[in-house]
Amino acid sequence: MTLRKTRALQLFIGLGVILLLGAVSSYFELELLVWLIDSFRPALVFLVIVLLQPELRRVFSDLTKSKLLKIFLLKPNFQLDEIVEAVKSMAKSKTGSIIAITKDISLKDIVERSVQIDGIISSSLLLTIFKKNSPLHDGAVIIEQNRIASASSYLPLSENLESAATMGARHRSALGLSEETDAVIIVTSEERGEISICFNSEMYHPIKPFELKAVLLSFLQTKVKAQPQLPSDDSKIQLTKKEEELV
Repeated sequence: MTLRKTRALQLFIGLGVILLLGAVSSYFELELLVWLIDSFRPALVFLVIVLLQPELRRVFSDLTKSKLLKIFLLKPNFQLDEIVEAVKSMAKSKTGSIIAITKDISLKDIVERSVQIDGIISSSLLLTIFKKNSPLHDGAVIIEQNRIASASSYLPLSENLESAATMGARHRSALGLSEETDAVIIVTSEERGEISICFNSEMYHPIKPFELKAVLLSFLQTKVKAQPQLPSDDSKIQLTKKEEELV
C-alpha cells in the first residue's frame, strides 16, 4: 500500500514532528512542553486508528488474500444458488447482465470506482439491479467473499480484436476481465436470452440453464491456465465461433 499523497503520510509526518518535539523538549528540559506531549501521547493511538481506518481495512483485506495466509485458511465456500436462480430468470426474460465472481485476485480497484453495495447475495437483489431502465443496469455486479461488493462496475474491454470483433460491449468486457484476472464472469444476452461464461481468457457459449451451477463450480475450483473439468459429453460446452454479434 502506497502512503504517498494520502492521509497516512500526512499523519506519520505529524507524528514524527511530535516525537521530535518530545525529544528536543526532554533534552532542553522544557518541562511544560514535556508535560503537554506526555499528556497527549495516549490519545495518539486512538487518533491513528480513527484516521487510518480506510487504510487499515485495505491492509487487512490484502492480508486475507495473500498466498501465505491462504495456506492456513479453508477453501472458500461459494454460495451459488441465488446467483444461478437470478441468472436463469434473467436469461428467460432476456435481461442483459454481467456478474463477476472473484477468486484469488481481488477486484477492489474496480469496486472502489463503482457503486459499492456490500450486500448479502440474493436473487431478488440481483434481479433488481439488472432490471431494465434501472440506474444500476449498465455495468457489472462484482461478487467478492460471498457478498455483492458493487454494481454498475465497468470492466476492461478485451484486447483480442479477432475474438472481440463479433461481440457486443457486454461480452467483450466480460472476456477482457477474464484475460486479466482469475474471475469467473457470467453474461446473459438481452437479444437471445443465452448464458455465456468467461474464464481464463476464454468464452464458453451457450451454457444450458440446467448445467450452469455445475459449470460454475468447475471453473471456481480450477486454477487459471489449467483445463477445467466440464460436464459430460452430453452437455459439453463449445467455445463459440459464431460470426453473429453477441450483445
